[in-house]
Amino acid sequence: MIDADLPIRDFTRNLLRQAGALVAPTEGGLEVVADAALSRRLGLAEFQRLVFTPDEVGPFGALLVDYDSSIFDKMGGLVDAMGRVALVEAAAVPLQSIDPVAELSRALTLQNGVVRGADVTRAEAVYFCFAFEYDLLADERTGGLTHVWVNPATRSVPRMASWDPNALEDARSWASAGALELPWALAEAAVTAALGPAVATFLDSLRRRRDRDLRRLREYHVEIDQAIRRKLERIIPGTDTWRREIERLEATARSYWARLIDATDRYRVRVHLKPIIVLACTLPIQRVTAQLMRRNKSADAVFSWNPVDRRIEARCCEGCYRPVSKACLCDEQVHILCESCLGPCAQCGKVYCRACHSQCPRRHEI
Repeated sequence: MIDADLPIRDFTRNLLRQAGALVAPTEGGLEVVADAALSRRLGLAEFQRLVFTPDEVGPFGALLVDYDSSIFDKMGGLVDAMGRVALVEAAAVPLQSIDPVAELSRALTLQNGVVRGADVTRAEAVYFCFAFEYDLLADERTGGLTHVWVNPATRSVPRMASWDPNALEDARSWASAGALELPWALAEAAVTAALGPAVATFLDSLRRRRDRDLRRLREYHVEIDQAIRRKLERIIPGTDTWRREIERLEATARSYWARLIDATDRYRVRVHLKPIIVLACTLPIQRVTAQLMRRNKSADAVFSWNPVDRRIEARCCEGCYRPVSKACLCDEQVHILCESCLGPCAQCGKVYCRACHSQCPRRHEI
């Protein structure tokens, strides 16, 4: 039985089919028949079996596909040639009537403002699905594929948990590069937030190994240092033997600091995030318009009730674009902000809105 939790297998299957190959799923992998040009480009045999775990390679010439394999890099060339955005056909999703005030209170908590009234109308929104390849590199490597959905019309990020992008039907190329400016900014912030748990798990494991290695390194050199110092206590200062032990003591200290720097560098984390493809599709929504109030200021805000998630989508902070469920409102333009984007200046302590100002509005003495 094929493991249903292998995104790289689904990606390979869909990409090869898009490139014109015949692809059939088998137990543990895929069987591929491609034309001569595609076979040469990817380094495949006329009839090729692909597997996605080392245990499935076997003795019959199956080709292993993982994130480190050469064929995966070659498939990236196929993606580049296909263009970055494809318009896809989404399955019909029925809309239901909603209570906009109740849905808003469930989706968004305002820390320093209130919502006055809410109207709902039916509409259609264009959604973008961004697929990313990510790598976390340190003393070891982990990575994979992930995707995020964004709705630029309301600057929101739906979960779309029940929607598999691979199940959407590809229709045609679509959109110019300029049309992706806002969706890309939203997707970049959303995928950074989405990868937070995976990065945190990786860092926790890394921190434990680093602390263990640093402790062993210190214990090893402290033991040598103490042994030399005990020997020095029994030697007459100024003699040749005493000078040689002093040199050993200094060499031990130099060795410790050099190996400490090497260990620190070995555990330095590097994150690589690479976009693979963008899908666009339309979806019927309930558009909710509400008035947000902060002191004597007010502003209209638009939200999307998503029929796939059956809830109002998480609005993005207007300062950093990260999705928020608890938000603050600024005093000047009533921007929806995360706590970091309505925080104090590091120099003078003045609280200011990062959507209204790129830097603290107060003049600071140099």
